[in-house]
Amino acid sequence: MGEELFSSAADTDPFIGRILDRRYQVLERLGTGGAGVVYRGKQVQLGRFVAIKMLQHHTSGMPEARRRFQREAKALSELAHPNIVSVTDSGIDEDVPYLVMELLDGKTLAELLAEGYLPFARALDIARQMLRGLAFAHGKGIVHRDLRPTNVFLQELPDHLDHVRLLDFGVAKFLDRGASASPTLVGNLTRIGMVVGTPSYMSPEQARAETVDVRTDVYAAGVVLFEIFAGRPPFLAQTPEEMQRAHASEPVPSLSEVRPDLAAAPFLQPIIERAMAKNRFGRFPDAASMLAALEATAAVSRVAATAMAASNRTRRATKAEPTTRLGRAWSFVSGSWKSAVTVVSVAAGLTSVLTFVRRDVIRQNAVPAVGVSIPAEATRGSAAAAPRAPRPAARDPWREPVPGALQPIRDKLDHQTRVSESALRPVYLYARQSPADPRPWLLVARAYAQLDWWSDSVDRYLRAYRLDAGCRGDPQMLPDLVKAAAHPTAGRSAAKAIHDIYGAAAIQAVASERDRRTSDREAVARLDRLREELSH
Repeated sequence: MGEELFSSAADTDPFIGRILDRRYQVLERLGTGGAGVVYRGKQVQLGRFVAIKMLQHHTSGMPEARRRFQREAKALSELAHPNIVSVTDSGIDEDVPYLVMELLDGKTLAELLAEGYLPFARALDIARQMLRGLAFAHGKGIVHRDLRPTNVFLQELPDHLDHVRLLDFGVAKFLDRGASASPTLVGNLTRIGMVVGTPSYMSPEQARAETVDVRTDVYAAGVVLFEIFAGRPPFLAQTPEEMQRAHASEPVPSLSEVRPDLAAAPFLQPIIERAMAKNRFGRFPDAASMLAALEATAAVSRVAATAMAASNRTRRATKAEPTTRLGRAWSFVSGSWKSAVTVVSVAAGLTSVLTFVRRDVIRQNAVPAVGVSIPAEATRGSAAAAPRAPRPAARDPWREPVPGALQPIRDKLDHQTRVSESALRPVYLYARQSPADPRPWLLVARAYAQLDWWSDSVDRYLRAYRLDAGCRGDPQMLPDLVKAAAHPTAGRSAAKAIHDIYGAAAIQAVASERDRRTSDREAVARLDRLREELSH
């Protein structure tokens, strides 16, 4: 899939007008790619518009193409995550297999990058979501094998400008979930010696048609990460063969040289270099570990940006040069001292990131979510510089009359009913109409937690808290945040949220969750670290 979802085709098509299995009417062709054709369709009974992917007519009878198509349906049916396109149905009509998916409205990352450089915050948001979706797939034992900007779709939602959806799992591989540090591929749908993927984003072992695992996706994620922040791929070549040689032998270009205006480049470089290590054993073990490193980098980058901005404000506040020799001497000493503090702060942060990126983070020997040393300012905001202002009194926001648009979703969540993202649309609409009410975001956060979408749940709880700090009295917020703090991917952001929202008042909840997870060594280590930090 990918770019074929969103380009247009004017040629006539025998499938247009056809009704598949008496359920889905094919309306128009949206695009073509590889063996698949994607159409805009309508679910006849509900009148809902969908995207329908079918095999091209000349490949529909090929056993290999049919198996690959069915494999994509299996892969996507297991990947229920907000950052992965969802398959709602599949079937075979007159010997032609088809997939029914959400009809997405937006653009691909490739199209966005063609418009020019992205602001750092926007690029970072897209990169995080891409890795979240990839980490979820890796947790399900699935390797994408064709991660590239055309397969990263950006959907505009009511609560998010660039909501990432990963596309095209048609060449995905399934791993043996019983494997640990060296997962192996199962099945024989791809013959040994067959190269699958896109040369510009292909790892060295993938180009050599060797065994691939989740670290193959990590390499491609490193390439895409470079392109997101640099505005161009790391390697440029005239032919696929030249491109493959570059990936196999050339060093990763300097992001600072390509984007000298990007202040965060020194912090991002070690992340990209480790992800793009020529030997897969030198890379992050999976996308979750790469995401944890990126989160640490983002925290240190914010500290550096704050320090630089403060230094600039100080310089601008100097209205005139001192006229006396003593005044000029003091100005020099004062300015030098402030610059030194800034440089030392940034250097300390960079050292922390480098230490994190280069060490071995294989899960049985390390806990990525808590084992990173970063400056206190990166985890506790301005608390290191000034006493924290008293928090407003906590209250249960649900004691107030519940709006009619929110009550049905709240009732379902109270009965532990899992709520799909599409079912939350009335909640998003209410949030748009009542921007000061934190309750829609509390519901979205709770729904995401029930779906195990922990990073997204933490993000929505924080959004509610920023609207109204008193809403931390919501009975589900703290339990969900503590569960997220034990999670390998969401642990860092959840721990910071608990620091900011509850402080020491959360210690008992953390201790209770820790006692409940005694069989999960990594989760216990994360929660022990959090409890210790809250105690100080």
